[in-house]
Amino acid sequence: MNIKNFDLNLLRVFVMVYRLRSVSLAATAIGLTQPAMSNALRRLREQCNDPLFTRSGRAMEPTALANGLFAPLETALTGIETCFEHVGDFRPASSSRMFHLLMSDVGEMVVLPRLMRALAAVAPGVSIEASRIPLADYAPALRSGQADLAIGNISFLHTGFYQQHLFDDRYFCIARKGHPGLGGKLTLALYLSQQHVVSTAGSTDALVEEALSGRRQRRDVKLTVTHYHRCAAIVLQSDLIATVPGNAVKGMEGLEAYPLPFRMPKARVRQFWHRRAHTDAAHKWLRQLIAGQILE
Repeated sequence: MNIKNFDLNLLRVFVMVYRLRSVSLAATAIGLTQPAMSNALRRLREQCNDPLFTRSGRAMEPTALANGLFAPLETALTGIETCFEHVGDFRPASSSRMFHLLMSDVGEMVVLPRLMRALAAVAPGVSIEASRIPLADYAPALRSGQADLAIGNISFLHTGFYQQHLFDDRYFCIARKGHPGLGGKLTLALYLSQQHVVSTAGSTDALVEEALSGRRQRRDVKLTVTHYHRCAAIVLQSDLIATVPGNAVKGMEGLEAYPLPFRMPKARVRQFWHRRAHTDAAHKWLRQLIAGQILE
C-alpha cells in the first residue's frame, strides 16, 4: 500500500464499522448515505487488498488484518480528533503555557506588574518570560515564534505585523535632587550646559538628537548605557542628567523630573504581533488581557 495515495477519510469508516459491526449503523453515525458508505468500504478494501469485514448473520465480522489494524488506527484517529477539538480554544484557568515577550524598560514598569496580578487571578499556571534583544532581531523573533509579543515605542514593524496602542508616555529630563547646576525652570541653555548620560535601549536618544539638530544644538554626552534604569541609577549618584520616558523611572526616589525645554513627541507604547499569531486563541487571549489591564 502506498500511504501517499491513501484517503485518510476512510479511517473513520473503518473504525466505525469495526466498532458497530454494521455498515448501515456506521453510515448513520458518520452521517453518510448507505450508498456512500458502501462505496467508501469498497475503496477501503481495495486499498488494503483485504475484505476487512465479512458478513456473519446480521453482523460484519473483522478479518485478521482488520483486528490487527483497529487498535493503532483508533488511537491515531482519536489523537487527530483531539487536536482539532482544541483549535480555536484556549482555557487560561488550566493552562501552563509560557509566553515570551519582548519589552522595553517602560513596558516592564507599566505592563508587567498589572499583567502578573491579572494572571494570578485568572490564569495562575501561565508564566511570562520578558526579555530584551537587539531591535534588529525583533521582526525575526516574532516571525519565527521565538517571541509572542513585542511591547514598546516601536516604529519599524510594519509589513506582516499587527499593532495595538496601549498608552502614551511623556519624556522628561531627570537629575538627582539637590543637583548643584539645576533649580527652578529648566531652560534649553541650562539643559545644554550639563553633562548627559544616554540610553541606547529605546528611541529616546534618536528623538532628542533630531529635536536638537533642528535647532543646530548638541548635548555634551559623557556616558552611554543600555537601559533607562541604568541611566537613572547613574544620575542618582552623579551630576549627570538624562532624558527618559516618564514611566521608565516612575516611583524612583531621589530623582527630580523636569519638563523638557523643547518639543518632543510622546512615546506611543504599543503591542505588536506577527500575522502568524493573529488568529491563535491563546495569543488573542493574552493580547486582550494586556489591553484590558492598560486601557481599563
